[in-house]
Amino acid sequence: MRTLLPIALVAAAVLAGSAAGAATVLSSARLGSGQATVSRCDGDGFTFTNMLDTSGNVTAVTVAGINAACAGGTLSLTLASSGGSALGAGSASLPSSGFSGSATVAVSPQPAVGSITVYHAAIAGP
Repeated sequence: MRTLLPIALVAAAVLAGSAAGAATVLSSARLGSGQATVSRCDGDGFTFTNMLDTSGNVTAVTVAGINAACAGGTLSLTLASSGGSALGAGSASLPSSGFSGSATVAVSPQPAVGSITVYHAAIAGP
């Protein structure tokens, strides 16, 4: 009986905590401390061209097809495996004037080209 009482108390505490957690509802109509409309500078996607070293590792990626409205922003790129693991990443600033619609992003670490199946790209700003 002595060993069952502590087990029963622990079980009751766990169940009470689970019930309290299940009743908690988190919701928000605001982002951060205010509201903001987030608009896209490019809605039709990008193209990616890998630059390789002599071992077949990706040293940089040229991202093209970037809309001129994205000029002045920062491009972030992550190369990933089919399982979603990040293999390499980098970023590049897009010039405010004279932007050509493409940017080359140096990648670190430099993964083997055959291991990359997914490109995640995002532009913050301008």
